[in-house]
Amino acid sequence: MAAYVHMSFLSNYTVLPKFKGVDDVLARDISPNEPLFSTDFHSFRVINAYSTNTVDHRVHSVSPEVLFPDLGFPLLVLGDLNIHNPLSDPLRHFSRREILSWTPYFEKAAESGFALLNPPGEYTRFPLVGTARPSVIDLSFPNAPLLPLVKSWEASLPSTGSDHIPITITLATPSLNQKPPRPCWADTDWETLDPIVKAFKVPAAPPGPPPCNWRNGCRSRWTGW
Repeated sequence: MAAYVHMSFLSNYTVLPKFKGVDDVLARDISPNEPLFSTDFHSFRVINAYSTNTVDHRVHSVSPEVLFPDLGFPLLVLGDLNIHNPLSDPLRHFSRREILSWTPYFEKAAESGFALLNPPGEYTRFPLVGTARPSVIDLSFPNAPLLPLVKSWEASLPSTGSDHIPITITLATPSLNQKPPRPCWADTDWETLDPIVKAFKVPAAPPGPPPCNWRNGCRSRWTGW
């Protein structure tokens, strides 16, 4: 595992690697000079993992307990987890082995309050050779304290030559995140609008065709007339 941090980022944040004593996992604790994004938290953690299949193909090299710890501060878990799930790839046909593989990870993520950021069907890996189809194996999970700070997730950067595409996750102060539009009820002129609404009547439905019977010459498809 490797992590690169831009020099300009280090002028405002302290980044400390945190080794968990497990292969294929790298964690970083990131601390700003002031509370994180105007919250009460003074740091957040990023866990990056490359979870590979073991010899028996029933378990992976990084366990769910390592990936999804119960923490009281913001945590982002991401990486090439090599698991397939209907939430991230709903059009994929899943074998029994794949179901047994992803089940403990998504169960542990749910129990620890993590949410999946990947939009359904947004591929993150495009095989360069062979006949394998594109897939979603690069997954991102924020825990409950971090989720309100997530502004966007997108896999739109150009390829780096790898069969995996870069993913950009943007964090921002919750108050700066764009809220969905909604009607400005407080600005509505209800005094003028109220009698119009009360007087409105749903127009009657247009008349339908006459019933089909022997008098108007219709034939019944049941009797074969």
